[in-house]
Amino acid sequence: MPSIESRFATKLARAFNKLAVPCQFIPVNGNPAYSRSVHLPPTEIDRSNEYLQAPISHAEFLQQDGSVMVDDIFELNGKQYRLTQLHERDEIIVSFVCLEL
Repeated sequence: MPSIESRFATKLARAFNKLAVPCQFIPVNGNPAYSRSVHLPPTEIDRSNEYLQAPISHAEFLQQDGSVMVDDIFELNGKQYRLTQLHERDEIIVSFVCLEL
């Protein structure tokens, strides 16, 4: 019987997949592009910096779908995005700050 932690992780991954949409993921390390799921939560303005009031975009990926690194690119709805900085990481999801190219 699977442990409680593994069942919880499976349920969280299933919930992530309901929110996520497929994108074309292009790794910076030169590996071929492939399709994976991404979730773009609503953007928010960083009010901690008084000089830069631009919205900050995050992209979330399941860790079980493969590694994600800074400078990786993904295409979604005809737009390209570059991952610039690690925002958050846990056992299931990794989140990066992303910029539209």
